[in-house]
Amino acid sequence: MPKKEKIIISLNSAHLSKLPRDSYEVLDGDAPPKMKPETIAKLEQQVFDFLTISKIGRSLLSIQKIDQLSHVFLSSVYEASEAANCALFLYDTKDESFKCIKAIGLDPEVIGEIKFKKEEGLFWQVLNSGEPFPIIDSFGNHRFESVIKKWNLGRIKSQVWVPLIVKKSLIGVLTLGMKKDGGIYQETELSFILQMCNQAAIALETAMLDEQKERASKDLAKKMKSLAVLYSVSRALNFSTDLKKMLLFILDKARDTVGAQKASLMLLDTTTDELVVHAARGVPPDIELKINKGLMECTRIKLGEGIAGRVAISKKYMLVNNVKNDDRFQKSTKSYVESIICMPLIANDESIGVINLTNKKRGGKFNQEDVEVLSALAGQAAITIHNARLYHMAITDGLTQLRIHRYLQQRLDEELARSSRFKRPLSLIISDIDNFKNFNDTYGHQQGDIILMETAKIFRQNVREIDIVARYGGEEFAVILPETALKEALVIAERIREQVEAYEYPSKQGKLKTTISLGVAAYPAHAQEKTLLIEAADKALYEAKRSGKNCVAYA
Repeated sequence: MPKKEKIIISLNSAHLSKLPRDSYEVLDGDAPPKMKPETIAKLEQQVFDFLTISKIGRSLLSIQKIDQLSHVFLSSVYEASEAANCALFLYDTKDESFKCIKAIGLDPEVIGEIKFKKEEGLFWQVLNSGEPFPIIDSFGNHRFESVIKKWNLGRIKSQVWVPLIVKKSLIGVLTLGMKKDGGIYQETELSFILQMCNQAAIALETAMLDEQKERASKDLAKKMKSLAVLYSVSRALNFSTDLKKMLLFILDKARDTVGAQKASLMLLDTTTDELVVHAARGVPPDIELKINKGLMECTRIKLGEGIAGRVAISKKYMLVNNVKNDDRFQKSTKSYVESIICMPLIANDESIGVINLTNKKRGGKFNQEDVEVLSALAGQAAITIHNARLYHMAITDGLTQLRIHRYLQQRLDEELARSSRFKRPLSLIISDIDNFKNFNDTYGHQQGDIILMETAKIFRQNVREIDIVARYGGEEFAVILPETALKEALVIAERIREQVEAYEYPSKQGKLKTTISLGVAAYPAHAQEKTLLIEAADKALYEAKRSGKNCVAYA
């Protein structure tokens, strides 16, 4: 029990009249009755208890944080009860169970796992009565043994349970272990503990409500953030037809949202059942540029292999915050990756790829909030990517991965209209691989395909993102250069010609070489409508061929 202070009690006849007769001694004569020493001691204890409980009540009501409040309350109970241990359970509305949130004299690791749910039966009727009750009988056996065993509550080594009730609602339970001196709890002691619990219950409920409001506010803020991200992604994706730009936009949003250092987006190649990197962020700039332009072949991952392969085939995300201790990562990978979230991209119930996010910024760890936001983003992105890939396939030449002739015609109409509206220049390049027929006849069509694919890469390497490169015909290529006057277009054309001339094409016969001829025409200098502009560039190409090939000519 708490240390007693000396309390002076002043009693008048009114007080005495309310006390039982055996509380005082009747003296001879007219002298007033004298209170018995044990009665005075009892009254002193009641006043002390009242003052103590009032002080504890005021102290608890001034604390708002549930963790601090629980600590103060349980420490007070531990001191007052002289119990070997005590524990506090509070009802978690989210989990719909009573969880042990604080304990003294018990193993913290064990306590963190203990919880129990509301049920029907005599045990709950006793709890809801609001009175302390012994959980151990006189033979040392558990009362309500089925409940104790079901929830493994024997680990808290309790002897007495004290309900915490506010407005007839059970909000928690205080458990007391055996007394340190081995004695039993007296009725007066339990009454005092119950009064402490009644004071604490009000403060605890207030703190729990505040915590629920704070949690609800944070959850709302998270949802608002997620909705804002999804809305911006939705708007951007709805107006984008360029698959590469779309993939980079999705990757940037995912990376920024969860605060990752590096990110990659892999799409499934259904012909080989392999995941292929199509977009990357956070790697060295020169490598990032090559990957994002499709000029660098990255490691392909088979379905079912590694983290990405397993996520794609299982359609379930994977979060690993300590890669070094995970056998699913190879040693070479572990040196660069500390933590990872791998999220599947699912469209029409099929995996079409994955998003990989690695190494949380500032050394943090990925959490469930990151997973939820990324999952929502990936779900929306997957459908858009799937539709965009179908469109991309429809407008892309399968061999060279350049745009097809029909797409070139459509975009040239659009760009000419824009140039006319804003009075801006535009140039068109049409090129042809020199002596390509003889090349095919000499080395075969398979080698001819290699020439076409490698030449297409050189074209892509030397143009901007806003430029449109297309396969115009069999061995002909065309480039639309928006916002580009004739002088600049000639520089670009000459650069492409030089790189093709210098390039050594791989073949079974060793390194092969070839050249190209290019014709350039500009809007509005050479023509002001599409047909005439194409005709002007074509005539310039013919002039380059006639001039000995491997050169650039303009209209």
